[in-house]
Amino acid sequence: MSHKRYDQLSIADKLIGPGKSRSDRFFALVEAAVDWTPIEKELNVIHALRRGRPGKAPLLMFKTLLVQRFYNLSDPATEDSLNDRKSFARFVGLPLDEPAPDYSSISRFRTELVRLGLMEKLLAQLMAQIDEKGLVLREGTLMDATFVASAVRPPSAPRRKPKAAKQDQPAVAEPQDPFAAGKRSRRDPDARWGKKGRQAHFGYKLHIAIDGERRIVRTHKLTAANVNDCEVGPQLVQPDGGAHYADKGYPSQPLREKLAEHGLPDGVMQLGTKHYPLSPASRRRNRLLAKIRGFVEGVFGETKQHMGLYRARYLGLTKVQLECDLVVFCFNLKTTALA
Repeated sequence: MSHKRYDQLSIADKLIGPGKSRSDRFFALVEAAVDWTPIEKELNVIHALRRGRPGKAPLLMFKTLLVQRFYNLSDPATEDSLNDRKSFARFVGLPLDEPAPDYSSISRFRTELVRLGLMEKLLAQLMAQIDEKGLVLREGTLMDATFVASAVRPPSAPRRKPKAAKQDQPAVAEPQDPFAAGKRSRRDPDARWGKKGRQAHFGYKLHIAIDGERRIVRTHKLTAANVNDCEVGPQLVQPDGGAHYADKGYPSQPLREKLAEHGLPDGVMQLGTKHYPLSPASRRRNRLLAKIRGFVEGVFGETKQHMGLYRARYLGLTKVQLECDLVVFCFNLKTTALA
């Protein structure tokens, strides 16, 4: 199977010359920050159709997905933007006299990434280059989680009119079906209800561990919204990450054992209970740790406001996981480019 390569500039590209817009300058920094050769090598397992015209190069399609996440675009909007904005076309490697991949091709390429499980390898390639540049200082690791709303509207329990109970009639039982009870969505069955304080969220939860100095996301994991932070905490530990800081949702014996196993300082905030309140010293410790771990909130703010992670675009844990993988790739790439 073959795909079309764009190794040479077209006549239109040569006539117009290099771009001078803000996005051109940003993409120039991105291009200078990463070597695409090993990433392209991983992507070359994806081929175009056996019959018909050669398809777009896998690297071009992958960069198209990056543009989509950088600017929080839908598939049709991505196609239109590549056709309209010269800076986008230059970055992905699309000659100005060639049409952009249509939105259905973008969707199919994303499906291929899921099917072949390539994102883990692509993230590893990027992290290897970031490590080589010495951008991960390993002097502290911040762990936290954020809710990612489902792409569908939250389900609600059906309204039932109260019936007057008679002495000889049993009470009406609540529906056992989780879909009928409003706990699950038929369109997005992997999504769940989660609660933070008094506010309920329906969807998923993204757990991350970042380098405390450079904000590089070192690892991440997506779960349903009802998964407790303390269950995922041990999986986020970086053996070479220095002291680990986390909020009150993470304290657990498995996490503390994991940190002790690698000789890592414990910066996890303590959680008091009604019967075992925190001592004044523990409260002071929590206040100090809160100032350190609060740095991670900026990562969530940027990924949600600028990269669209506030609400998932796709349905199902697997596709939302890919969406989060692309967001993490873009965030680390942007952080590296602007370092």
